[in-house]
Amino acid sequence: MFKRNHYTSGYSNHNKFCGQHFKDRFEKFQQQFFDGEAGHNAGVQQAVPVNIAENQEFYEVQLFAAGRKKEQFQVSINDGILKISCTENTQDNAIDYIYKEQDGLAFEREFQLNEQVLTDNVHASFEDGVLTVILPKDLEKVKRPQEVVID
Repeated sequence: MFKRNHYTSGYSNHNKFCGQHFKDRFEKFQQQFFDGEAGHNAGVQQAVPVNIAENQEFYEVQLFAAGRKKEQFQVSINDGILKISCTENTQDNAIDYIYKEQDGLAFEREFQLNEQVLTDNVHASFEDGVLTVILPKDLEKVKRPQEVVID
């Protein structure tokens, strides 16, 4: 639909943004991105999407980690902090990918819990690439909504 040379050929010498420096940097970015070098620095934590829902009886934490096995996860609670960690997916090392957007790096997520959570009855399950952690509420500590009368 669009021809690249039609839009860029006349402007590369006149506009510094589209000049050679930009082109070199963009090509370097593309090379790093498609060769899998971008974002894979040692010590960098992998971002893993998480959803947190609440109802009257419990909180539900859903961590999305497709391609993992439940044996790779560790879930713990210490000093009011929920810690979810996952070891590296060693199965990925045996496969020679030509393009890869999801890597199997180890990760760790932590969440500060409030005083309403009953930490003794926490339940976790892993199904279809989603780790679900159920954090029941202590119903005695839950503050009931209260209606205020307007004068």
